[in-house]
Amino acid sequence: MSEEGYLVPTAAPDEPLPRESVQDLVHPSSAELVALLYRQVAVLAGPRQELDDLVQAAAERALKSLHRFDGRCALSTWTYTIAYRTILDSDRWHARFRRRFVSSEAHELARSESDWDTGQAFLELQRARRLHVALAGLPAKKRAVIVLVEFEGMALKDVSAIVGANERTVRSRLRDARKMLARDLARDPLFGGGEP
Repeated sequence: MSEEGYLVPTAAPDEPLPRESVQDLVHPSSAELVALLYRQVAVLAGPRQELDDLVQAAAERALKSLHRFDGRCALSTWTYTIAYRTILDSDRWHARFRRRFVSSEAHELARSESDWDTGQAFLELQRARRLHVALAGLPAKKRAVIVLVEFEGMALKDVSAIVGANERTVRSRLRDARKMLARDLARDPLFGGGEP
């Protein structure tokens, strides 16, 4: 069984699985697949207004290509790859749109400050907001790597498969993202930096 609880047949490392065995044994329901994608897209994209649209686009891609899933990797790795590509495509489209039609854009989290009732909770909200802003400031490829490794606890091998780069490139992106994030957060008083 795989980590998701679905049966995944095994084969020799260099031998692809027979298509029939994968189709017969790996069948997440649509609801399970969408739930998995929703969590993965939310983790990779962060808080966004268009989160549901991204999940829908990723789910469409996954359901259309489910018949091509051959079981050579975990189902979660395969769906993370789809989520990652969907977010990259969306970010590229939005960047083109902003260059053509929008003069400026404000970035804020959707969660209201009135949802928090204590001072400590409010500080945690502010820290989370600033962390998300700092993460949003990273290049998409580096942001994806640091989120998958640091926040999701994934192995470099799996991250490498998701982002479509070799492990050395993933390590390099991770190192650069950590440096950039540390530099950005070092200036923030909520993270032990300078003035607010």
